[in-house]
Amino acid sequence: MASLDKFADTRAQYSLEVGSGSMTEALVDVSGCAEGFKGQDMTGKVLSGVDLSGADFSDSKLLQVEMSRAIARGAILRGADLTDANAYGTDFRGADLAGANLENAILSSALFGKDRDGKWANLEGTHFVGALMSSSDVGRICENPTLLDVTKKSELGCRATRR
Repeated sequence: MASLDKFADTRAQYSLEVGSGSMTEALVDVSGCAEGFKGQDMTGKVLSGVDLSGADFSDSKLLQVEMSRAIARGAILRGADLTDANAYGTDFRGADLAGANLENAILSSALFGKDRDGKWANLEGTHFVGALMSSSDVGRICENPTLLDVTKKSELGCRATRR
């Protein structure tokens, strides 16, 4: 967990540069970390620009976490509480977010689609109440077949698709 504090202030301010790899000294890679973060209280941590791919954050408390432009492809966030998180531009493609709470989270430009292997982000039972995102962001999320109908209608306001 100490590695997540490495250059935290720099990553919070310059996550685009860190996430793109142009600030290699500030890059934090916890990809594939199987048990290290499961069930942890990480309230307020800075995960911006961090590679979280495949890491297990299931049932973790990630309240008010700063994770803009993080790479969370295939991450396990099942049951995680990301209330008030800043996940601007975060890549959740193929991640497992089943039962996760994204209430009041900033989700503009976040990706919840298919990963490179064609696996959709699992959004079954994920909550989006009060999440900040554009109508085009909502449109992309509504394409995800793992969303429950109640979430599509009452939380996201997905429009029916024309066939």
